[in-house]
Amino acid sequence: MTTTTQTSSARGTVAKSNGNGMQMAPQAPSYVVAASKATAADVKAMFEARLQAALDQHLASPAPEVAELQGWWDLVAIGPIQIPSVNGPYLPNDVIHAGDPAFMVTVLILNPTLVLNGQITASELLSTLGLPYEVTYQTGNITRWTQGPANLNVEHEGMSLVPHQSFYVDVLEFVPNDRDEVMYEMNISARIFGCGESYAPPFAGFAREIVDIDPSLFAPAPGLVGAPCRFLVYGDRPRIPE
Repeated sequence: MTTTTQTSSARGTVAKSNGNGMQMAPQAPSYVVAASKATAADVKAMFEARLQAALDQHLASPAPEVAELQGWWDLVAIGPIQIPSVNGPYLPNDVIHAGDPAFMVTVLILNPTLVLNGQITASELLSTLGLPYEVTYQTGNITRWTQGPANLNVEHEGMSLVPHQSFYVDVLEFVPNDRDEVMYEMNISARIFGCGESYAPPFAGFAREIVDIDPSLFAPAPGLVGAPCRFLVYGDRPRIPE
């Protein structure tokens, strides 16, 4: 006999599993209509508030001595997120429902504690220059091994660093329209340009996936590497055979 149980996934979502431990897509959530109330601006404001609290806590804590080389900046991603209302919860999901708004949150962090030549932090140097930057989302359909849809392959540009600001939140809002189940892999990259959008500065990289905001983001452990975000979209209709 096959039984069905509910288990909490590592990213805070609720997934269903059958008797052999295989995960199955959850049923359409009860908040399908309410989720449309939240906007990218709501998500951005919420994460900016959490990041500021984490930064304040980090700066108020004693700075440990670090022997390893530190980076000037970092890039992290959280998502995709489908939320029940404007007030959250704002949790990343492994499995999202087709037809409902979803959000991918990217955070560009300038190192607020790395002091250069004993005079100025990396964050102060880069932000004071007001350098332009861009964030690029590149997504593949790994069910069919093809490029993902246009709304998941987007470049956000025309943005600039702001003096004395150590973090920058970018939100990609999209509505998946898949039938049946489709797996996606998203890579997120960023580029900080020089003055006049010069390509000379060596500030380019891609994001690593995280699941929450905490003070350690502003002092990442050495050896962390970028990683793509994988997620499943499930729809309410069978896929049309080709």
